[in-house]
Amino acid sequence: MPIRVDEAQLEAKGRPAAIALALYTLRAMDAWRQQVHSYDCAMIMVAVVAITAERLLRTEIEPEQARLENPVDLATLQKCNIASIAHATGLNRESTRRKVNDLIGRGLLTRLDDGTIFFQDGLTQRPVVRELIRRQLIDLTATVNRLLKIGVLAEGENGSVRRAVSF
Repeated sequence: MPIRVDEAQLEAKGRPAAIALALYTLRAMDAWRQQVHSYDCAMIMVAVVAITAERLLRTEIEPEQARLENPVDLATLQKCNIASIAHATGLNRESTRRKVNDLIGRGLLTRLDDGTIFFQDGLTQRPVVRELIRRQLIDLTATVNRLLKIGVLAEGENGSVRRAVSF
């Protein structure tokens, strides 16, 4: 079902929508922080996902690559380094480098010889990561339902929608 932003309702009810989005963002970041023990490290982990794997959303993913229990082929991922993480998170490079090294030491990230940073092999197969994703999807569903109830999101008409997200 395609969903669109109802611009008129957003103008009329922007504040409750903003509060709902802030609550979702806070819950999502706190879920990551609980895994890595600081918001900066949480931002780094999210940045590594976004930088390395965003291109997978623009292509047809092989069914076996779509499943979290299967390791991803590193050749399908975008390269990620300290500079790209620092840029994505807004952290300075030195802080980013220290925190990335900490995450590497804790077995969450790995660095290849060329400086490319990825998740540690097997990380997405860990039950804690799968539960993190499940919790975030539950929170996202609740947020979308709240925004639908507020009225700032609505079903698209005739399949063509502006600013649409398909679920």
